Amino acid sequence: MTWNYRVFRDAKDAYVIREVYYEEDGSIFACTQDAVEPFGETVEELAQDLKYFKQALKLPVLTMADIPGASAAKQTKARGKKTSGNQPVAKPSKAKSNTAGKGKR
Repeated sequence: MTWNYRVFRDAKDAYVIREVYYEEDGSIFACTQDAVEPFGETVEELAQDLKYFKQALKLPVLTMADIPGASAAKQTKARGKKTSGNQPVAKPSKAKSNTAGKGKR
């Protein structure tokens, strides 16, 4: 599984950044329920996280409708050390979704 930051437009037409998780085939698996904030244990780590946020601005904007199973609001545990700690929303799906910008960090 890989993940990256992506910009989302919410129901009130505001924009937020969430972590998006991808299957090995590149399809979207889930995203964090809440928006995430830049984080680092050092100034350098914070600067790197801000760069990742800027990369998200270059990718197509998503909505929760782009996340398989998000309407059911089914939660699963976040995996991996670098995640924000938010719980991903959605259940596994093999449906193809936008995978631009997919990658490991």
